[in-house]
Formats: sequence, C-alpha cells, structure tokens
Amino acid sequence: MQAVRDAVQQSPNPLTAAQVAARFRRTKPEKVQPLLDTLTALSLLRPTEEGTYAA
Repeated sequence: MQAVRDAVQQSPNPLTAAQVAARFRRTKPEKVQPLLDTLTALSLLRPTEEGTYAA
C-alpha cells in the first residue's frame, strides 16, 4: 500500500489505476484499485473528477 501511495505522490500529474499498476511488474489495475480506494478513504490520496488520483 505504501508503494502505491508513493507512486501517486511522486507523480507530477494525477494517475489512473492503470497508470499506477504500470509502475509495478505483473500488477493489474484490478489489484491496485482497492488500494487506491482505501488510501482515498483514509484521506491519504484524493480522487479527481477525471477518475484519477492525486496526493
């Protein structure tokens, strides 16, 4: 979960689940999405209107 959060925080632009998953080997967006949702629920990330995530 920390690696997903770091990936979003280090990006200069908001990322989609697919873009976050692409930063990790053999990881699919379906595996990353629940982590993004949890980080959003904890207010560690914020969703954008475009369906991406930002720090």
